[in-house]
Amino acid sequence: MAEMTAETVAFSERYHFLIRRLHSLTGIIPVGAFLCVHLSVNATILAGPDAFQYAVNQIHKLDNLGILKLVEILFILVPILFHAVIGVVIWLSGKPDLSAYRYSSHYRYVLQRWTGIIAMLFILLHLWHVHWVIPGGAEFDAHAAAGSTVRAMSAVWTGPVYAVGVLCAVYHLANGIWTFLITWGLTIGPRSQQLSGRVCVIIGIVLGLLGLGALVKLKTTDVPAVSEAAENHAVVAEYPAEPYV
Repeated sequence: MAEMTAETVAFSERYHFLIRRLHSLTGIIPVGAFLCVHLSVNATILAGPDAFQYAVNQIHKLDNLGILKLVEILFILVPILFHAVIGVVIWLSGKPDLSAYRYSSHYRYVLQRWTGIIAMLFILLHLWHVHWVIPGGAEFDAHAAAGSTVRAMSAVWTGPVYAVGVLCAVYHLANGIWTFLITWGLTIGPRSQQLSGRVCVIIGIVLGLLGLGALVKLKTTDVPAVSEAAENHAVVAEYPAEPYV
């Protein structure tokens, strides 16, 4: 056991730079990109059940090809798992001290760590709640996207839990983009870092509004009304070939 531990430590030290770079990269592509797409698709509920169903249908066209689960596993779940595991290792190895280092960058560093942990726990809960990955919940039905999602979000606890989870995930991504640009040498000087910081704040605000807007809409939509609209517009029958108008 001691020998295996020593080998593991030696491996992590040897490939420390590569692992950290991969951790940084996966946080943006594909994990960060997926978060942007996911929040954008969810926000289509603001335009009504039909718009949401159409957006979901575009994604599930991959299911017609029989590759949706493969894409989800290889390009979403595996990168998220890798990013989360390495993130936890970094979280455990760091020793932030807000009382000793009262700098804005240090506060951002601490928030990045904690929002990452909260976001990871939220993702696990979300996968159980609406997805097929963790059995027991899986309340989402792609053929009745609006109705099944509204029902899934009808529980009292979903409001505050999803609000905190979404905001933590959004902050972790927005601040992660800023640090990614620095880590990869894309923003070197103070001026470029300040400018990129402002852009990242805008990205965070936009994504936060999309996420919270969708959450409010889902929490305030009447389930029977959604089901009736879906039946009247026949959005659950088949995936439409023409764009939603």
